Amino acid sequence: MKRWLAIIISSLLLVLFIYPSAFIYTQDTLPDRNDTRLITYIIGQVQDNLINHQPLFYGRFFAPDQNTLAYSDLFLTSSLVTLPFRLFTDSPIVIFNLAFIINSVLTSCSAFLLFFYLFKNNWIAITTTLLFTLSGFHLHYYPHLQMFSLWPFLLSIYFFLRFQKEKRPLFLTLFFITTTLQIFETIFLAYLIFFTFFILFLTSPQKPYKTIIVYLLPFLPIWILFILPYLQLHLSFPEASRPIRDAAHFSLGLEQPFTMYHSLTLIGIFLLAFLTKVKIKQWWPIFLFSLTMSFGPVVKILGQTVKIFELPIPLPYTIFYYLFPGFTGFRTPSRFIVLTLLSATVIIGFSFIPLINKLKIKTKIFLTFFIFSLLLLEADLPLKGFPVNINMHPVYQQVAALPQNAVILELPIKLWNMPDNEIESIRSLYSLSHRHRRLGGYSGFATNNWINLIEKINTNGLNTDNLKQLHTLGVTHYIKNNQLFPLP
Repeated sequence: MKRWLAIIISSLLLVLFIYPSAFIYTQDTLPDRNDTRLITYIIGQVQDNLINHQPLFYGRFFAPDQNTLAYSDLFLTSSLVTLPFRLFTDSPIVIFNLAFIINSVLTSCSAFLLFFYLFKNNWIAITTTLLFTLSGFHLHYYPHLQMFSLWPFLLSIYFFLRFQKEKRPLFLTLFFITTTLQIFETIFLAYLIFFTFFILFLTSPQKPYKTIIVYLLPFLPIWILFILPYLQLHLSFPEASRPIRDAAHFSLGLEQPFTMYHSLTLIGIFLLAFLTKVKIKQWWPIFLFSLTMSFGPVVKILGQTVKIFELPIPLPYTIFYYLFPGFTGFRTPSRFIVLTLLSATVIIGFSFIPLINKLKIKTKIFLTFFIFSLLLLEADLPLKGFPVNINMHPVYQQVAALPQNAVILELPIKLWNMPDNEIESIRSLYSLSHRHRRLGGYSGFATNNWINLIEKINTNGLNTDNLKQLHTLGVTHYIKNNQLFPLP
């Protein structure tokens, strides 16, 4: 108990050191200027939906489309974790920063739990936890809470490893529970759990098919119900399937694992671990698979696709894109690097075992602090925070007084690729206060019809054709120059 109390306190101090704004400027600072504002809105909206018994995927942006929270990750797990704090505050900024702190601590604790189970050594568990959590491969995602919060991902792997070794069904149940929590947060990391589970399962001498299927069955209806809005989105809008060129654009070039994440400490230690030739039959396949997948559908170097005889060099991700369910909805193969980070850290930990057993305590302390110092030096901590002001103009008090079925258009309305598009994510945060649906929006997806309408409004203003279409969509009012008007 004392050990875990020390780990939790140490994790809190580490978070304070990594991102002090979450503690000090908790009411008016977020990790970036746009995407984090979207995440903040989604968490606030999901909590509103839970409190007011509204549909889980109900969102106030992109009216009149339904289930618009399915345009992005739902962050349901983070919403549930921070829901009790709604008794004390309804500030979405405070709630996000609390989610960041709690998820960071849970990620550190889960990493230690997994690594201690694997290595059976406190020193190695502490060192690998630091390598994992402070690596640039992890810190790179601090504005993206769904990728920074890795505790359900880590716990799922921990529970499955326990089940593999001990054959206790309890651990299989816990595996499916934590996998469900991961699906609730982001489906992408659930895929990483699946691929890890599959490789661990194949490399295990015993394969308890029947037990796994029996314990999986109660969770399948939950997963299907949760994924259904995403499936309906893809069936309703062909543009919800990302072109493979998008996947190529958001994948890593061959040089980027060395240059993009500023994590030479982990890379250097991993190369030394490679030279030790420690045999870890389960984790090398996971490492090679995830690293290859992070390179996406084609080979790239320095941002350019490598071609032979004018043809790109295909990679295994291409097969998954066309044949594996759900892959057409992903556009960021680079995020497979998270699984690469985990497997590399595990390989490092196993390579440490012969060395650490020979060292004296003072040498172990020095080695851990030396690695810790290198990590801090290259991480350039503390991580930057960005002020965010969500004090609404008084016009939104008038919006709040509108009838419940009112839908508003805010001008100028922005697309994600336009200058000053950040205003749309701020307006989403406003909607948590005025509680009305709005035509505008900012998310990971938007329909072609919506994009075309926004382009026409920006080009031609509220002309007759645009007004007719807006009325058809149910828009009742618009805001221009901070004044509220009925739609003509």
